[in-house]
Order: sequence, then structure tokens, then C-alpha cells
Amino acid sequence: MSSSIEIMKYEPFSNKRMVAYSLNTVILSLMWSIRNWIQLYAAKAMGIPILYVLFVFGLYVVWDAFNDPLAGNLLDRNTKFTSKYGKRFPFIVIGIIGACLCLTLLYIPVSFDPLTAAFWILFIIILYDAFQTMYELSVHSLTVDMFRDQEQRVKLSTFSHIIAGIGSISIWIVIPALLGRFGGETNPRAYFFMALFIILIILIMSVPHIWSVREPEEMKRLRSKLNVEGKSASPPQEVIIRAFKDRNWVGFIIAYVTWIVEIGCVTVGLSFYLVDGLGLPISMVGLPVVAFLLVGFGVVPVWMKIAKQLGLKKSYFYALLLTAISTASIIFATNYTLLVILAALGGIGHGGQGVILQAIYSEAIDKATLKSGKREESSYVGIMRFFSATAIFWQVLIFAIVGTITGYDPQLGTKNSDFAKLGLILQMSLIPATLMFISSFIFFKLYTITKEIAIENKHKLIEMDL
Repeated sequence: MSSSIEIMKYEPFSNKRMVAYSLNTVILSLMWSIRNWIQLYAAKAMGIPILYVLFVFGLYVVWDAFNDPLAGNLLDRNTKFTSKYGKRFPFIVIGIIGACLCLTLLYIPVSFDPLTAAFWILFIIILYDAFQTMYELSVHSLTVDMFRDQEQRVKLSTFSHIIAGIGSISIWIVIPALLGRFGGETNPRAYFFMALFIILIILIMSVPHIWSVREPEEMKRLRSKLNVEGKSASPPQEVIIRAFKDRNWVGFIIAYVTWIVEIGCVTVGLSFYLVDGLGLPISMVGLPVVAFLLVGFGVVPVWMKIAKQLGLKKSYFYALLLTAISTASIIFATNYTLLVILAALGGIGHGGQGVILQAIYSEAIDKATLKSGKREESSYVGIMRFFSATAIFWQVLIFAIVGTITGYDPQLGTKNSDFAKLGLILQMSLIPATLMFISSFIFFKLYTITKEIAIENKHKLIEMDL
């Protein structure tokens, strides 16, 4: 039984449309890039204590615990509106526009009182998260349903990784330069103009992306049919319980969330270490990240071959291990040259995860769909997104604990003690690396979908008309 023709349910995408579809990774990366400067903005520009920031993201995680699973369940339901315009397409459009409007407000310094400023950030983040969740769940759910064949999924992941890499390289050059141009990391106005510039890029990219995500008529009909048959959604609590009993899904989530924590620790920690640890200007933060992204970009063909030969489980495991090793090595980055070199090496493992990520979570959702007999992509992606959203809380918690123990004070800058500067590098190296090592072996133990099982699952979904 040959795979490609049997597994493809819808007309395959042209390269042009797949590139436009893959812009979702750039759009999400740009949204996250705006949000990820909150901690530096809070500490350096607004003087908000780290414990206030921890409080903000703690409340945000509580909100997210309700928002993401509920949003996923609602997005899985069919209505006359979705039957006509598409199950995912309208919410992709609404989500992008709403998220951009909210991000415009994020860096407006409504007050220089630390507590008031912290509550403003919390309010805007929650509002932004509602729209960003709508977009992210919709586009990721569409990916699982639209691309059924593993070859197509790996191809899409590769396109996405390459395009996201180009976008990320550009943005890590542009953002530090913009912050430096408009007054540096201590000037609130610099963050506001940076955000406006990035939002303009997002809106421009959204035009071809929105063209690419329109659902075919046969998908609309299938979704309406599944809804009539009761195969499109379950109560949220039922999906959550089922997901936590699914060892493949749990294994993937543990590895994925730990990776997001690691990314946060390194990218956010890099700015603090560069400015306060090495005494360099914020504009120099771009080069280590660009080196990291270029290497990640360059290893894409290698990881594509590895994934094809070994399957997704082994490939993802090796990518996790390499990421852990490279992250641990950052402890030796005692000067800027070493920092750039070690950051570049980090791109090897991250490149593998970028190539495999979309394919492996789609594979896990395929297995869950077979067990339940229902297509509930948004519900599963909502659970995935909630746990990934908790990553920023864990990252801030790590920084708060390390900063409290070492006595680090952002307002002191390079006048912090050597012990405090050691904490700055530990929180972006050995601590997240240890978590990565542990999670990679947990994933390998729990995840049972082999290359052969994945192909069999795809055929079964077609046979079940799912």
C-alpha cells in the first residue's frame, strides 16, 4: 500500500502556497519577540521588581489554564458560520488583527508606579493572549487536518523552519538596533517604537498567509458531517482527562514545555548577561542569536534525512539531547567571542527540533484521534498551548530564585557582585540544560509511536473517514 496517495485527503499544496502557509511561524515568532522583551522593559525601563513580574505571569498562567482548553473546545465546534466560511479561517484572521492591536498597547507606559505598570502589563497580556490563542490554535489545528502525509508534514516543517529562521535572524538584528536607536534598554519609548515596527511587518506578512489558509470545500463538508455525527468535539474535561492518560501526548508535552523554558532562559537571560554581566550595549545581543539561527538554518537538510531514516521519535530525542549539551556549554561563555561560538553550536539541536516539531505533535494527535474517534485538534493544541504558556512563568521563577539567592539588582547594572553575575550565566546554561536532559529521557520512555506505527495510523484515519 503506497503511502502518499493513500494518505493525502486533500489536494497537496504547491510550493508557493506552502511558503505562504509557513509564514505562520514567522508571525508567531514576531508576536513572541515583542512579548519576550517584557522582562527587560520591566526591570530596566520601568523599575518593576522581579517579584512583581513573577506575580504578573503567575496570574497570567491561571488565566491561561481556563482560556486555552476552553478556547480549544469552542474552536472545535461547528456552527452555520463555520460551515460557510471555514472552521479555522475566520478565527485566523480575527486572531491576527486582535493580537496586533493589543501588542500596540503593551509598551505604553501608562504609569511609572511599579504596581500600576505591572497591572497594566497583566491586563494587556491577558487581552492579547485571548486573540493570540484564537490564531495559534486555529492555524495549528488546520495544519494537523490539512497535512496528513508524513512527507508533507516534514516538508511543511522544513519550509516553516527555514522561513522562521530567516525572519528570526532579521528580527534579532533589527530589534536590538531599534532599541539602541531610540534610547537604549532604559528608555520606555524605545520598546514602543520597536513594537510598532514589528507589528507593521506582521500585518504585511499576514496578507499572503491569509490567502493560503482558506479551507477547501471538501474540508468544510467533512467538518459539518463530523459535527452532525458527534465527532468534532467533546466536553473540555473529557478531553483533558483523555490527554493526561495518553502517554504519547504527555511525553511530548513534557519535552516541548521544557524546550520552551530553555529557550526563554537563554534568550531573555542573554540580554541581562550581555548588559550587566559583560558590560556590553544591548545592540550587541543580536550577533550570538544570529549565529545560533544561521547554524540551525544550515543543519535543516541533515535533520530532514535523519527524520526520514530514523523516524520522528528518535530524531526528536537526539535533537533534545544536543540542545541540552549545547545549553550547558554556555557556562563557559566568559567573554563575547565565546558566547557567539557557543550560541552557534546551540543551533544544531534547535535546528532538529524546528524541523520535527510540527510533524511530531501532528503524529501524537493522529494517535489520539484514532482512540477517541473524534477530530479535536484545537482541544489538544489548546492543552499544548497552555503548558507552553506556563513556560514563561517557570522561566521567571528560575530567574527570581537565582536573583534572590545571588542578590542581583537590575538597577545596579555592571556594579552587581561577581556572585550575582555568576547567577546571570547559570540561569541561562546549567539550570535549563539539566531540565532538558531529564525531559529528553522522559520523552523517549513515554513516546511509543514508531515510524511504522505512524504510517499505519494515517491509513486507519482515512479508512475511518477522519
